[in-house]
Amino acid sequence: MRAASRLIARWTRLAAAALLAAAFGLPHAVAQTNFQVSPPSALLVDAQTGAVLFEKNADQKLPPASLAKLMTAAVVFNEIRLGRLKLTDEFTVSENAWRKGGGPSGGSTMFAALNSRISVSDLLHGVIIQSGNDACIVLAEGIAGSEANFAGLMQKYAAEIGLKDSVFRNATGLHDPEQVMTARDLAKLALHIIQTYPEHFPIYGQRE
Repeated sequence: MRAASRLIARWTRLAAAALLAAAFGLPHAVAQTNFQVSPPSALLVDAQTGAVLFEKNADQKLPPASLAKLMTAAVVFNEIRLGRLKLTDEFTVSENAWRKGGGPSGGSTMFAALNSRISVSDLLHGVIIQSGNDACIVLAEGIAGSEANFAGLMQKYAAEIGLKDSVFRNATGLHDPEQVMTARDLAKLALHIIQTYPEHFPIYGQRE
């Protein structure tokens, strides 16, 4: 179990690096060097040209962990774009969200208070900056009625934007044996967020 956790952690850190590469681009010289990485899967993409600078088992399906929150945010961004949701809308922190993703959970959280009402804008900041599991669940329940229903929206949106090897079962990235992504799909998702939602993308650059 510990070995598996370390493997997932290494994969997650590398995937995060790939997303940064997709966001900001990397010199083409990277592709010409003897670049090696220890994690099992990796993909570096130049956002300006779409050129793949480096890849290693980019189509290997692995648990995405908190990187699943990229799709959670993308679904919320899409709901806003379609006019079904506003940044000023508020959702209530349910007991389920508080226990499963809040302070009592011991995981990543924005420490949303039980039964409090929080704006979509603040919840998005909680998801993106704090990696708050509670924020994810509150958004999921507020938009779709339940996290399971929201996962269905995630899966539908993944298909719409061409993620062929991703399966979503929750909004948080907490372990589910069926929830998987590939480095290639992660890069596609990152580029989609950057290109489609430039008004929201700056949140990813905020430190706190």
